[in-house]
Amino acid sequence: MGTDGSMIFEQYRKIQLFHSDATGRITLAALCRFAQESAGGHAERLGFGMKQLAAQNTAWVLREQAMRVSRYPALGEVLRISTWPTRAERILCHRDYRICDEKGQLVALGTSAWLGLDLATRHPRKAESFFHLPAELMPAPVFDQPLPSLQVPPDDCLADIRTVRASDMDGLGHMNNLRYLDWIADHLALFGMKTPFCCVRIRHAREVRDGEKVEVRHVVTGEGAVLLQMRHLEHAKEVCLARLDLGSPRLAAGE
Repeated sequence: MGTDGSMIFEQYRKIQLFHSDATGRITLAALCRFAQESAGGHAERLGFGMKQLAAQNTAWVLREQAMRVSRYPALGEVLRISTWPTRAERILCHRDYRICDEKGQLVALGTSAWLGLDLATRHPRKAESFFHLPAELMPAPVFDQPLPSLQVPPDDCLADIRTVRASDMDGLGHMNNLRYLDWIADHLALFGMKTPFCCVRIRHAREVRDGEKVEVRHVVTGEGAVLLQMRHLEHAKEVCLARLDLGSPRLAAGE
């Protein structure tokens, strides 16, 4: 726990082989996984975790997340993940993260917005109906400036088509949010982009399920930002919108 008592939750995680890429460094998806697992542990302690919401036929679903990476640690390093709720509004509950290495050096900062999905109607619930924390007790957010804007890439951009597979699915019957990050990495690698990104923002619009086909499309701006969209191949409705910014995050300790 941190200085704000139960409002800040900490976990330590060691980077295992299955958290790393071909270079032996942690993947963006693994960093986000660590953040989300710590969020789940904290929510349980605060009384609105997965088990508590399941009793109300409700589940946490990620609406949006953003992460700014200072460096990509290497296989075997131990990370300290700190997380806390920052605010709730309408249907969204906001939660932030700070990830540091064993020396206390910053690895990444992140923010996320979650909604409580009514599993019977598949519609979001009002946050106040299940999320009860005094606003004055919630620590400040990690970012004090607006996030980079999300924009739809033009029609004549680079694209490929992917099919949702059984391994993409989770217990809510839809593609897990972390798999979108894997899909983004795979898609960009097809076009020769394997450089780690310093910042990512992704906003989810609708679910996709096993067997459905999704078009993944992107363009690179003059400033070096990747504007990416996934849309359902059958009806062309947006599945998610993302932005990845090229930068120079350090790749491993001492580099």
